[in-house]
Amino acid sequence: MSNFSSKLKLLVESSGTNIYQLSKSAELDRTTIQRTLTGERLPSISFVEKLCEYLRVTPIEKKEILELYNICKIGDKVYFGRKYIKEIIERIATIHTCGKDIYSSQKRAVICEQIHEESSVFTGQYIINNIIRDALEDEVFNNASPKINVSLPFNCSFLHDLLYQLYLGENGRVEIKSIVRLSKNPYASQNSNYNLDILSHVLPFAFSPGNGYQPYYYYDNFDNSEDIALLMPFYIITSKRLITLSTDFKTAILYNNESIVNVYNENFQRAVLLSKPFLAQHLSCDDMLTTYLETYKNSGEITHVLEPQPCFAWYYTDELIRKKLRFDLENREMILALLYQLYGSYKKIEHRPISIFSIGGMEQFVSTGVMADLPRQFAVPFTQEERLILLKALRNDIANGEYSVFATNSSNFMIPSSTIQLHGACALEFFTANNNGTIFSSSIEEKSIAEAFYDFFESLPESDLIYGKEETLKIIDDFIDILYM
Repeated sequence: MSNFSSKLKLLVESSGTNIYQLSKSAELDRTTIQRTLTGERLPSISFVEKLCEYLRVTPIEKKEILELYNICKIGDKVYFGRKYIKEIIERIATIHTCGKDIYSSQKRAVICEQIHEESSVFTGQYIINNIIRDALEDEVFNNASPKINVSLPFNCSFLHDLLYQLYLGENGRVEIKSIVRLSKNPYASQNSNYNLDILSHVLPFAFSPGNGYQPYYYYDNFDNSEDIALLMPFYIITSKRLITLSTDFKTAILYNNESIVNVYNENFQRAVLLSKPFLAQHLSCDDMLTTYLETYKNSGEITHVLEPQPCFAWYYTDELIRKKLRFDLENREMILALLYQLYGSYKKIEHRPISIFSIGGMEQFVSTGVMADLPRQFAVPFTQEERLILLKALRNDIANGEYSVFATNSSNFMIPSSTIQLHGACALEFFTANNNGTIFSSSIEEKSIAEAFYDFFESLPESDLIYGKEETLKIIDDFIDILYM
């Protein structure tokens, strides 16, 4: 018996009714109710909702029942994988992208003198954390070209939070190389979201200034932390120090020995050559556009786009692009040529990607004429007339079934002011621009992560996270009416 049928059976019993009375009063098939409560059958969602209505369950109980129903229907690993991706997308909105405007790393006044000894052993989490902080701050603040190499699991949250603070505070000036182990088959492991968990730790760096953070990955289902024979499998290397760490992070050895540091550095660089880049970052408009064209060529057509506003690329003419792109933009002609090529390739797509947008993002476009992927630093805002033309063309294509566009239900799904593009189950791209006009763009081609995101986006039409076609059309109609006022 599943958790779903057990919970439903408990609700029926606590209601004081029986299967016969339930079937008669709720006008539901008696056999279906019986088999549902024994776990022999999984009914339709409408059947479950009608059952909940008759049993007069509370909103919290209904939410639990529907969650258990979905877990039973698609399996717990797929269900929790989709839920985790939703959480990752919603967390993107909380990532800082303004460098020192948000964060400012400052060197502490008191530094442990033991970090200068040739070798020292430390025990205890508090002491080890302070030693790591001292060593990293010494590298960052007292080195013109700070470099940090790490081979650590991402459950060492203190270290990765510290690295992010130092990196963000220095506007990406710190060169950080990280090697992580991914699972070959995450669904077969105890933590089916293991690879996605690593992604959630990497993404903050992807939306930060600079390109000093360079993560690499390799596949291995063997977990070092579970091997009792390994003493110090994890390590941190700076330009002059090495810190090795035990599997439980409760013992550390610090070395101030150039020969030892060099040996570890050589082995680390060898490991990098045998690994694959986890993240490709693009820090300029032309670099981003060139990469988009390459990704489009190598990974196939875009299948899904999640963005603040729907993609209007299908309605851009070369004349409109030239008119909107700022005349004082550096490398304007080169960027124009890339935009012509990019939007031209979009118009050749046989099947347009599914576009998912937020009502708040559309409201911003309608009121200001500014789109999230065309900030004021790059493009002149669309006029009211141009906004009307774009919205009418969009509305017409949705109504005629030529374009699948859905608004998100903000009460269930808060999407960020960033863009996520999927190339099927092959690759995904993240794009955002901050208030200063700085572009943050990155792409990921790791197979299990791309497949998990594709599964999530494919499941959206059957979820309560987005509105259906008719509801979306009504939302767009309301915005068109606003522009007419």
